[in-house]
Amino acid sequence: MSGKVWQILIAATLGVILLVGLGMWQLQRLAWKEALIAERDMRLAAAPVTLDQALKEFDADRSVEFLKVEAKGTFQHKAEAYMLTTEGGVPGFEVVTPLVSADGIVALVDRGFVPESLKDPAKRPESQPPGEVDVTGLVRRHVGGRGPFTPDNDPDGNMWFWWDIPAMLAYADVAPDARVAPFVLHIQPGAENNTLPKPVSVDTSLINNHLQYALTWFALAAVLVVMAGLLIRQTIRKGRA
Repeated sequence: MSGKVWQILIAATLGVILLVGLGMWQLQRLAWKEALIAERDMRLAAAPVTLDQALKEFDADRSVEFLKVEAKGTFQHKAEAYMLTTEGGVPGFEVVTPLVSADGIVALVDRGFVPESLKDPAKRPESQPPGEVDVTGLVRRHVGGRGPFTPDNDPDGNMWFWWDIPAMLAYADVAPDARVAPFVLHIQPGAENNTLPKPVSVDTSLINNHLQYALTWFALAAVLVVMAGLLIRQTIRKGRA
């Protein structure tokens, strides 16, 4: 074979190895993502755990994302925080209230949405239940942080644009020695939730396009093999002419 044919063969071989390697990597990612989805579905279907159990899971370095947690405690309504959002095209706020559980754990609870016109709690007194309450919510850690175009949070004005759990706990003036949950409990919509704030569904979906990506890389590898074969045949024919 001529030197040019060898060059095409070597380049095509390296390209195919790279593309197949990328496809295999996507298959590994597919298995990882499917395991995550199965784990998430199991948590969503499981009975609620206590806030103390959720903290023990977190302290043991186990994931608590989407864990269903049930807590009994007292809302600290004076420390309500307001996360700017929209619901159904209506501007407003998610009301995030610290809960002090019966066993002394402080957790932020996203209680749901209020329209901008009802941000002032005086306009919705029924939304601040006194005394002990029972709360069930899904855990979200919100580790994504601030987006590239998201404004700074304004704790002084109690205006929040992105989830900053340590800053929200600081705004709530939690005692330094208090045991705090490093996540947010999101109350979910249900038949019993007929008053404000209106609970907002947590997006529990996980995007899984890894099989599609893998097939794309494998298809590109196959195309490269065919093109390299055609180019080699054409080069050999020219060499014989």
